[in-house]
Amino acid sequence: MASSSSTADAPAPPPPPPPPVPQAIYVQDLYREVRDPFHRRFFIRRRELSFLCRAMIWGICIFLVVASLSILMWLILHPNFPQLHMISATMSAVATTSTAASANCSIKFLFTNPNRHLKSMYYQMEISLFYPSQQVVLSQDYHPPFVQPRRSQTTIESNLSFNTSDLGIEVVKAIKRDLDDGSLSLEVKVLAAVGYRNGKYKTKAQLMRAFCGGVSFEFTSSKKPGVFLNPYEECDVYLYTN
Repeated sequence: MASSSSTADAPAPPPPPPPPVPQAIYVQDLYREVRDPFHRRFFIRRRELSFLCRAMIWGICIFLVVASLSILMWLILHPNFPQLHMISATMSAVATTSTAASANCSIKFLFTNPNRHLKSMYYQMEISLFYPSQQVVLSQDYHPPFVQPRRSQTTIESNLSFNTSDLGIEVVKAIKRDLDDGSLSLEVKVLAAVGYRNGKYKTKAQLMRAFCGGVSFEFTSSKKPGVFLNPYEECDVYLYTN
């Protein structure tokens, strides 16, 4: 009886501790924890690529704008070839000996600047008179620099008289044959340095070569001056860039 009463008076054991409260775990959190270092690196690379793309786009846009402006300026300021005509020429009777020939010759040239926006600047000019069949220089003339305004014309008269004593027998014989046939055909070559300008815009000097092949004179007598047969003859003009 005593043992049963002591068992009844013993304290009851403490209740077990409550279980821990479960915390919600989301899949995206787990994914972020796993991918966080790579995600950060990918984000940095993406920013770098985005900056490079924007820089390339801006560079291409600037290039296109500059190229368009350059083409537009080239179309507006692109120089056209100058035009050259022989508008008149005179030649006295040609005197010849066995190895020499002489005559007074004057040729008037008309220079035309066809450009609407550019001035023509001739820095130096050399004009030569040739006997074409033998390619012999009979005379040369030099002109000082001059400027042509836009869409203008300038007249230049060149004294190409010749008195050569060393032409050679064959050349003089050829000239005499032409005179006996009633005409003398010569050739003029013009060599000049040409540039163009519009305000501060200025081109580099270019080499101009002009060939005038229609310098023909008719002689009805050995003592009378020749008659120019090709007034307003157009010359062939070529420009060469240095």
